[in-house]
This record gives sequence, structure tokens and C-alpha cells, in this order.
Amino acid sequence: MGISEFRLRLHWPSYRESLEKLKPSRGLFRNFQWCPHCERMGRHPVIARLNEAGPVLSRSDGETFHLVLGDRPISFPAEKSSGRTEMKTAGFWYITERNGANNAFTQTVVVILREAPRGGAPLLHHLEMVADELADKLAKPEPLETLYEFEGNRLQRVS
Repeated sequence: MGISEFRLRLHWPSYRESLEKLKPSRGLFRNFQWCPHCERMGRHPVIARLNEAGPVLSRSDGETFHLVLGDRPISFPAEKSSGRTEMKTAGFWYITERNGANNAFTQTVVVILREAPRGGAPLLHHLEMVADELADKLAKPEPLETLYEFEGNRLQRVS
């Protein structure tokens, strides 16, 4: 441990926690701004965000895909005439490359959150669970659908 890292640990108690969050969990890199997948493929690795003030919510296996929450969730349905609803939608962007092909393009998946918390940490935790479920699906050979719904802790496609 160098002197600068020692100073960070001394003056910033959560430094160790933040380092632990960057380590792969369930075989995934979580909540990064510097994409290990893009870096491996020789592309620009910085993840662009629409909302610079919001948290980074991302997943990658470091080799074949990355997934990023596009922006904050919005009420669903969005029409004011429908009244207040507990549902929200969250849009995720992802890139997936199978068999080492370096010709991927950004795709979108939308998730309807059936009983989403109103905001803050509970909503962020809810979105973390959704991101984990989508990442699990991206790790499999089947293609990802464009629309899912998430209720409780279960992600299912909308048919």
C-alpha cells in the first residue's frame, strides 16, 4: 500500500467499501464509469450518461457485454389523464458481442417496474436488482427482449 492510498484510507473511511464495489460480483463488474468490456474491445471505455447528477448503474462481464441505466425511471403510463400510478419504466442501454465479434451496436431494453418505490435508496436498490437480472440474461446465448416487467424480484418478458 502506497502512502497516498494509506492517506485515502485514513481520511476516507468508505474508501475500502468503494474499492470492493468495483470488484466483480456474481462474475460481473458493477456500477463503473470506465467499461472493462469496451476497453477490452479497443473502444472508448468511458460510459456516457444522460443525467450527470444521477448514480451510475451499470453491469458488465468484462468481455462480451455491458448494460447501463439510460436515465431516471419515469411514471408509467406517462399520460396525466391516467392518474397517479405506482408503476414506472426504466430504460437500459446495452451492447452485447458474441464469439468475439467487434461489430456491436447499442440496443435498448425497457422494464416496467410494477410496484416501484417512490424514490431514493429503495428505488435505487430496486433498479440494482433489475440490472442484475438483465445482466444474467445477457450472459446467456438467447437474445434479450425489448420489453420486460419486474414485479417483486421477478423479471419476465411482456408478450
